[in-house]
Amino acid sequence: MLMSEGILFELQFFSRSLLLGVVMMIAYDGIRIFRFIVPHKTAAVAVEDLVYWLVCGVCIFRMLYLENSGAIRGFAIVAVVLGMLLYLQVSKILKKIGKKLHSSIKRVIMDLKSL
Repeated sequence: MLMSEGILFELQFFSRSLLLGVVMMIAYDGIRIFRFIVPHKTAAVAVEDLVYWLVCGVCIFRMLYLENSGAIRGFAIVAVVLGMLLYLQVSKILKKIGKKLHSSIKRVIMDLKSL
């Protein structure tokens, strides 16, 4: 049994909204890494956050405008937020794995040095 064209469109729209949320969080992680490398004062952080959220707002508006004739769909906004939350959860897991891997490699290197 095939899905109707309308349902398929809505599913694709939901998926693109979810992906936009993931991309937005990846971009924010990039900003956080930049802040870690280059220390910032509070004012600079505030300006960066303001610009980030303005760009995100434009991206969401653009997606709604191009994909859905500008109509705000609640499920699209929910999908963006879900994408952001999904990325945060996956990111936490990857950070834990990365820390364990780093500790293991560090331990092996220290063991090799002691030989």
